[in-house]
Amino acid sequence: MEISKVEKVKFKKAMFKISFKNSRKSLIISADSVVKFFLKSGVDIPKAVYKEILFCDRLKSGISEALSLLSKRSYSVKSLQKRLVQRGYEIKSATEIIERLKELNYLNDKEYAKNCVAYLSKKGKGEFLIRVELERQGIEKDLINSVLEIIKTNEETSEQIVKMLKTKFKNFDGKNKNEVRKATSFFLRRGFSCEDIAKAFRICSQCCDYVDTLNN
Repeated sequence: MEISKVEKVKFKKAMFKISFKNSRKSLIISADSVVKFFLKSGVDIPKAVYKEILFCDRLKSGISEALSLLSKRSYSVKSLQKRLVQRGYEIKSATEIIERLKELNYLNDKEYAKNCVAYLSKKGKGEFLIRVELERQGIEKDLINSVLEIIKTNEETSEQIVKMLKTKFKNFDGKNKNEVRKATSFFLRRGFSCEDIAKAFRICSQCCDYVDTLNN
């Protein structure tokens, strides 16, 4: 394929249109690709090189688009890859983009998971719901377990429940079965285990016999 013309695209910064002789086919690519592949009028481009130009230029634009997405919110590796595919990138291109961003340390699942756990924990979510959210974001099971263990060492889950109990149920009475049921349902919906709920209730209620039944 012989290039007939290389011209700058109006109103698009650093973008060029490549036209070919005896063909309606054309390319809109970046100035970087024009320089990298020595593209100019009269140059004959083999089919393999043409495909390489397409792939490299798509990769560059994909990295720019991915960085734009990351500037607005955090993504896990899997969630960003899925977003790129939704935007029209082939899986191969999306994978290349992701690998490049990982090399540049713009993507790090461990840091993402730690931040996600800290955020959800602060929002009053328990381990079960946090685990479900991390799995939904494509975080590997071993990494989820590792990050959750780090959080547990920073603050006992029961201590977290006690703090929330004092805020949400200021007049909590561990001897009142209705109050215990109501508070238990509240914490179960947020992903806390019966064991941790019971431990927190004991701290607040000084070992009420009724609370012990939660572990049975």
